[in-house]
Amino acid sequence: MNVRDKLNIIIPLYNPHATWENYFIDSLIGLKKELNETELTVILVNDGSTTQLSNINEIIDRFEYLKYYSYPINMGKGYAIRYGVNVSDADFYVYTDIDFPFGYQILSQTYRILKSSQTNIVIGTRDASFFRLLPINRRIYSFVLKKLNFFVTGFKIIDTQAGLKGLDNKARKVLAETKTNTFLFELEFLKKSLKQGLTYKMINIECRTGLHFTNFSVRILIKEIMNFFKILFRFGA
Repeated sequence: MNVRDKLNIIIPLYNPHATWENYFIDSLIGLKKELNETELTVILVNDGSTTQLSNINEIIDRFEYLKYYSYPINMGKGYAIRYGVNVSDADFYVYTDIDFPFGYQILSQTYRILKSSQTNIVIGTRDASFFRLLPINRRIYSFVLKKLNFFVTGFKIIDTQAGLKGLDNKARKVLAETKTNTFLFELEFLKKSLKQGLTYKMINIECRTGLHFTNFSVRILIKEIMNFFKILFRFGA
């Protein structure tokens, strides 16, 4: 009897667009086919959504490999990802966004790189075409963050915020120890991982068609830049 790897895919959910469930359902079906050699669990974490999720119970009932968790107050993407990786054990973990911005096939590729290369972390990196699609405030945020990563931290990993990472259990332990609840949790996670000598590989990712991009307010942009320097001073450049 072959022992199958346990793979958890973690997906945070917060106030998704109106037809979010259509592509989500198609992606769950596709993932199961792509990853039929694994013991797959998809962990959906509702990070305090304030909009009505009318079809959520039907989706939960339809997919036996889907686990749904919810809490009443929005805590931030970093908190939701940490929550998802901690609710159950697996051999490998991959997280992405609710709209599968890079498709679902990339998740199976990420898993296979983790397994075959024995690396601790697989990091998705986006090309220039993705950033041209972003709303202006998010484009500014991404540009500033990439420049800060390069000039201030000396990171070889300039695109820390792609929203697709694969982890083994060593990396999972580091992620569980992070404190940042906002989008910049990934910067803290990668800084801690590199300091502890974890290994990583990068995978190029491309934006799928038909995405709905949300914008950032100026208040969020300022808050995230402040969080950047908090992380920098906490762990050193």
